[in-house]
Amino acid sequence: MMLPEIVMKQPKVRIPKQKMLTYDDYALLTPPSSGNYELHNGQIIYMPSPKPLHQIASNNLATDLTVFVRKLKLGRIFTAPMDVVFNPNDTFQPDILFLSQDRLHLIGDSKIEGAPDLVVEILSASNTPKEMGYKKVVYELSGVREYWVINLEKEILTQYENVDGEFVSRRVFQKTDTLTSLIINGFETEMNELFA
Repeated sequence: MMLPEIVMKQPKVRIPKQKMLTYDDYALLTPPSSGNYELHNGQIIYMPSPKPLHQIASNNLATDLTVFVRKLKLGRIFTAPMDVVFNPNDTFQPDILFLSQDRLHLIGDSKIEGAPDLVVEILSASNTPKEMGYKKVVYELSGVREYWVINLEKEILTQYENVDGEFVSRRVFQKTDTLTSLIINGFETEMNELFA
């Protein structure tokens, strides 16, 4: 005698999706006194502390920019750690950023709420091409007007200009060049001073 085949209904298994975190989640989940985190595509990313050469270049460039921008009352210069919310799921801490006078309204109580005019990133050994490529796209789409990437190993600075939502490489400054800005009219500094 054949037994009837029993068909068991399999319960539907739901695979939980990874939650896309927002700035509010990020602010609750990261230590308030630590600048070592960013929010990339809804996920919190740990950023190792920079090395001394990174900080030397950052401080030298930020000082030159600050003196020039303050003297002419062009806006404000900020340095990391400073949260910059580019969209609900992306909060970065650029090494240096510039907000022009007409964008100072983006300065909130605890963060910058929108794209700066200029963003400067100084590459560290921990930066991956994937991370930097992602940031570049977010900066482009958010409306960052000028973007500088400093490679400490090669002692170069690559300058990009935002043209219709896409960065166009304008110049690669070598250690012997004079650095100028596309949007901060009249600013210049010697590249070799960044590494001194």
